[in-house]
Amino acid sequence: MRSSGKLKILIADDDISTIKEIIDILSENSDYIILTTGNGSSACEIANIEIPDLIIMDWQMPIMDGIEATLRLQQNDSTKDIPIIISTGIMIDSSHLNKALVAGAVDYLRKPVDALELTARVSNMLRISQAYAQIKQQNIELQSHLTTKLIDIQHLNELKIATIKQLNLLKEQASNTDNQHFTETILNTERLLKSKTYQTDWANFESHFEFIHRGFFNKLKTLFGNFTPNELRLIAFVKLNMTSKEIATIIYTSPDSVDTARKRLKKKLGLDSNESLKSFIQNM
Repeated sequence: MRSSGKLKILIADDDISTIKEIIDILSENSDYIILTTGNGSSACEIANIEIPDLIIMDWQMPIMDGIEATLRLQQNDSTKDIPIIISTGIMIDSSHLNKALVAGAVDYLRKPVDALELTARVSNMLRISQAYAQIKQQNIELQSHLTTKLIDIQHLNELKIATIKQLNLLKEQASNTDNQHFTETILNTERLLKSKTYQTDWANFESHFEFIHRGFFNKLKTLFGNFTPNELRLIAFVKLNMTSKEIATIIYTSPDSVDTARKRLKKKLGLDSNESLKSFIQNM
């Protein structure tokens, strides 16, 4: 739901009388803002700017038909989640319906338009669209929370590394003295810092990651076989757009070690040396 409380519906149809008919039916609901256009090309342009909550797209239009426009909208990250209802009075058999759904449409409306059918389909699609938008926003917030947690761990480990360096300097100084207690205190503190006290709770992390990216790990395993826990963590970090240096700090290793692990992972995924591991994982 938009902050204004109104939902945008884009109608793309080259038949002015059809547009007027749909507007007359939908205008009974004051919660709708209606946008119109006469061809698929301009529908894509308007959708990219306005990001409507729903598009009612005529199949046959000049310049660009509704199927081609639907395919183009599906390929655009900004518009791919907008539900599209394909409307037509000619392409009405089951094979046409299948073609529209394969292209990315979520519903089908036959002409001449029936008022009750139009109202029901629009209401249903908007309800689904709003629910999906809420889930998507929740996932964005969860991923942001997860990334923030990892950044906190990164900063904590950076502090730990810096502290250990300082302790090593003190240890060198202490070795030149007879203060055994001082030396033991430094060694105990160093052991504590190197312990797993501040390591990530991986089970909790992976649970949150799989909740956000449902089925992601299962898809990987189906396509490429099993992965070790370390490989899955590396894949998750790359999916979260983290650099080798950031990953190294979190898992308490060197960036070179992470780069080596990334190369092994690329080989396991069947990627060429010139292919991007990040792009591959991000696009899965």
